[in-house]
Amino acid sequence: MRHIKIRPTPALVVASIALFAAMGGFGYAAMKMKTNSVKTKNIRDAAVTSDKLADGAVTTPKLSPDAVAPNAINAANSLNSAKLGGIPPGGCQQGWIKASAVIDTRAPLTEVPSPVPGFDCASGANDAIQIARGGTGEYELSLAGIDSAAAIASSALPNTVASATKVQEGSLVVHVWSNTTGELVDGTPFTLVVF
Repeated sequence: MRHIKIRPTPALVVASIALFAAMGGFGYAAMKMKTNSVKTKNIRDAAVTSDKLADGAVTTPKLSPDAVAPNAINAANSLNSAKLGGIPPGGCQQGWIKASAVIDTRAPLTEVPSPVPGFDCASGANDAIQIARGGTGEYELSLAGIDSAAAIASSALPNTVASATKVQEGSLVVHVWSNTTGELVDGTPFTLVVF
């Protein structure tokens, strides 16, 4: 039997030396680099992207005080965060919700209007929303200064339904009935939102 002697070509020898030198260089660099030896000046612009960072690697304390989110669409208005559309918080946003209230009809209500806590955009007064009981499951609400276009009422209890109907500007009637019997019922809290 003949043994074939395999002799590497000069190209294979050069390629192998280059491969080992290159791999050894990375290993040498990894072993010899000191902690925190890579500085900002050593990194090209845009070289570090979010997919190259470990989760939780960048936290708020590590950001500079003047850092700005890259996806800030309207950076010019970011300094105006204390206002919404030029109106301070708690102010009336035109075109949005005009009034809202959670009304508990389990409390005794009479035919005489009495104030209920809630939000009335047109009037900041504590008594801006008034309620009176018109009959079983029927409640008349007046909202100071509101020219409501639509209102929604929803019941907080199972098997009861609430609906709101505009009577005139600033005045609504809410009916609450049992979904089981179809009869108007008292003692059911409801939420009112006026647009």
